[in-house]
Amino acid sequence: MAAKLISTGFRHTTLPENYVRPISDRPRLSEVSELEDFPLIDLSSTDRSRLVQQIHQACARFGFFQVINHGVSKETVDEMVSVANEFFDMSMEEKMKLYSDDPTKTTRLSTSFNVKKEEVNNWRDYLRLHCHPIHKYVHEWPSNPPSFKEVVSRYSREVREVGFRVEELISESLGLDKDHMKNVLGEQGQHMAVNYYPPCPEPELTFGLPAHTDPNALTILLQDTTVCGLQILIDGHWFAVNPRPDAFVINIGDQLQALSNGVYKSVWHRAITNTEKPRLSIASFLCPSDCAVMSPAKPLWEAEEGETKPIYRDFTYAEYYKKFWSRNLDQEHCLENFLNH
Repeated sequence: MAAKLISTGFRHTTLPENYVRPISDRPRLSEVSELEDFPLIDLSSTDRSRLVQQIHQACARFGFFQVINHGVSKETVDEMVSVANEFFDMSMEEKMKLYSDDPTKTTRLSTSFNVKKEEVNNWRDYLRLHCHPIHKYVHEWPSNPPSFKEVVSRYSREVREVGFRVEELISESLGLDKDHMKNVLGEQGQHMAVNYYPPCPEPELTFGLPAHTDPNALTILLQDTTVCGLQILIDGHWFAVNPRPDAFVINIGDQLQALSNGVYKSVWHRAITNTEKPRLSIASFLCPSDCAVMSPAKPLWEAEEGETKPIYRDFTYAEYYKKFWSRNLDQEHCLENFLNH
């Protein structure tokens, strides 16, 4: 079982065969450009209408943006990064106590994406945690490093507040009441993926994570400030999103694409590897409650000259999430299964 993890400290000189992608499905890193005009939004701005306008432009054009002055302290962020690195530096024996390839487990260490379904694996280990309500899950979390539970609890609470503020701005940017998204999404669940990408001997042949969209409502990503790895697909071309100190990267998940009736896009993105150094990223996911029904507000699909119908049929988040995990990560956009025919 231990051989399944790649965060062993052992440096491979060639890529093991089960990570090698078919030629048609490789990163082609030389064709990737840097994203020059990636939106940067200052959440401390007192000009609410400008903030709302910036959010609208970012969500409609990119589905991704960065936020600064978000309210999570540098100390909280630094401690989160530190304790995550400590976790992956632990012995294999200690880490394997948490290993599972069962995606229904609420706390687990695993590798790749869904090892039960994949033909080719991804160059990633990750610790997956459920984070809300904290009291329900914290006892399952790692006891080592000793500060883990305290640090992750504080970080996840503060990030949750950032997500709620952004959801309000997204609601307003669609011309809806600021609480609209919160009300539709219900008591939102919260997951975290602490991703660890060891140095990779042949980055051209594999992915840390292949192209995918996120099945949840909103993702708040803390990038490694020392190395680039996130790439997003815009107009058929891949662009690198360079890390910016003190910023979170926010992206629209599939549920907000459905709720916005396709006005905002849940954009394909991927993680690539490098030969030089390990990369850590921490993704926090806000998820609708299982019974929340994804149905766009009438003003978003009701045309003046007569009613049109929503792009997507109504579905619950539980139904969607089950479908998402039953497939490979890089298949067609999961929302395609929920179109209104």
